Amino acid sequence: MDLIKSRIDTYEESLKAARGEIPIDTVIQGASVLNVLTGDLLEGDVGIHKGFIVSLFAKKTQAHQRIDGGGKTVIPSFIDPHVHIESSMVLPTGYAEIVAANGTGTIFADPHEIVNVMGVAGFSLMLKNSKGLPLRMFFDASTCVPSKRGAETSGADIRSSDIRKMIEQGSKKLGELMSIEEIISGDPIMTEIVKTGWMLGIPRDAHFPMANLLGEAFGSLSFTQKLGVYSGFIGAKLLRLKRFNALPSKILVNKLRELDHRALDAYIVALGLTADHENYGPELQVKLDHGMRLMLSSHIFSIPEMLPLLVTSVNKSRYKDSIGICTDDIWPDELVKKGGMVGVVRGIVGQGVDPIDAVRFATLNNAQRLAQAGVREAALMGAVAPGLVADLVLVSGSLKKFKIDTVIHEGTVVAKNGKLLSSLPESVIPQNSQNTVKVSEISEETFVMRAPQSAQSGAVLTRILSLPPSPAMPFPELLEEEVPVKEGVLETQGYTIITVINRYGKQEKSPSKGLIKGFPLREGAVASTVAHDSHNLIVMGTTVSEMSLAANRVVEMKGGMVATKGEEIIASIALPVGGLMSAAHVEEISKSAEEFRHALEILGLDPKNPMFPFAIFSLPAVPGAKVTDLGLWDDEKKKLVPLFV
Repeated sequence: MDLIKSRIDTYEESLKAARGEIPIDTVIQGASVLNVLTGDLLEGDVGIHKGFIVSLFAKKTQAHQRIDGGGKTVIPSFIDPHVHIESSMVLPTGYAEIVAANGTGTIFADPHEIVNVMGVAGFSLMLKNSKGLPLRMFFDASTCVPSKRGAETSGADIRSSDIRKMIEQGSKKLGELMSIEEIISGDPIMTEIVKTGWMLGIPRDAHFPMANLLGEAFGSLSFTQKLGVYSGFIGAKLLRLKRFNALPSKILVNKLRELDHRALDAYIVALGLTADHENYGPELQVKLDHGMRLMLSSHIFSIPEMLPLLVTSVNKSRYKDSIGICTDDIWPDELVKKGGMVGVVRGIVGQGVDPIDAVRFATLNNAQRLAQAGVREAALMGAVAPGLVADLVLVSGSLKKFKIDTVIHEGTVVAKNGKLLSSLPESVIPQNSQNTVKVSEISEETFVMRAPQSAQSGAVLTRILSLPPSPAMPFPELLEEEVPVKEGVLETQGYTIITVINRYGKQEKSPSKGLIKGFPLREGAVASTVAHDSHNLIVMGTTVSEMSLAANRVVEMKGGMVATKGEEIIASIALPVGGLMSAAHVEEISKSAEEFRHALEILGLDPKNPMFPFAIFSLPAVPGAKVTDLGLWDDEKKKLVPLFV
């Protein structure tokens, strides 16, 4: 349904329905209706006609269909303003099968993973597969492809002309603008991309992590202040009293406010009204101080040390209109298990956020921000109110548990008890999307760490990536260490070898290599073409034979993820569509994802955060040293540096 056109086309008939002059299509009877504008729960009926809400609390409504709302609460369907569907390894059809059945009515997806691989053709692939679904799916014009020019190579290089092509195909906003330094400094390419969003009147999504400033703030605390932070943490954990989190939150927020935030100011000047999903702790208060809207994403649960402080800051806010919720990235097994947006809502409620506030974050706040920023359709979403689209969810039992009973999309019941009521269209997969892994021969030699000619024995001073110990933020630091050399080859015991291979047929030199210290990979190897955000082939391991086995299997599968141990492949996920997704059923991919988590655990890695190795070491747009297909990236110097000093 074209919401604006449909609203206009049904104008006269909707008025008659609202006046009670004609029978309406559907009435939900005897439900408790959540008013997200006031927070009140009111008993009464909801009238629906031609896909829109036409009455509330009316008596003796004539309707062709009646839905029993007894014991249930009617809330607006969830609006997901920022998600990368590709992170769930399925096409839009498979994604919709889960989230639509669990209460999501509208999605604004940023396809920058597949656009990094295929360019505008990747955007078109996702768009074609979004038709005829029981939810509304919009796609952003992906902006930062590659995420940092000069630091990495991806399968495309998006310019303002490409942005216009995506907008012409129906894009409603610019995807996350993660090239922060380039935007702030006035880089010509990023300037034209941002200005295109301004000129065409569409929103510009933010990506502004402040983890480095959070670390700087903590490092500059006095002994007494650090004592206060640790006392609060310990008190909250031992006594299970969340109010103890107020002290460390207050100390860190005050220290953060003392720092220089001109970069944030410049970024907001460039983007204008925007919302950022990179929020993990008390730094979100600084963003609010500077007028930036926020989205709480599924990633907040990946850093449990910071989560209590984030929730404290949210609950402490006097006005919460600027806080939204999104999913961002969800692995397929978590998608199936938690249901998308409803899983994030349940999660933050479980951490102490009021359930009515959580619903408001996931509905009204998202809608109002998007409408204010230029998405016309968003003005018709986000609340249970006359004149708005009838995207509704009936929740049974306690609102805190968010047990989804019935989902209504555009006035039609589309799901009951977590299952869709009708089948979905077949996915459309173009041939060019299944041939994106263009890698020349890979052998054990590909991964051998050879020393320079001047250091064929003894030791060589080498730049290595070092992971800081917990509870520090897990961004790799660049250190220099003497690494033993034997017969011209580095002795890598005690390190993890990392190799990044350009998979787009653009490998102009030998693959980039590095060493990681402090990475808990005990044995084996992992390889993946899911490697944010350029999605080159990344391989990490303890021996070159295991690395070669894993990498070659990924190439044979035309993309995906592989874990090896010894001479055995212990888990794999075949992702032949762009090296990122599969046309297999979402349940099948979910099972493979669970098996891959188990394999990571066998090798010594954290199964709760399976994407960590494939992003933290390779994505130059986030803090920390990296290895990309072009070499070793020094984040402090903002340039590529040699492996050997």
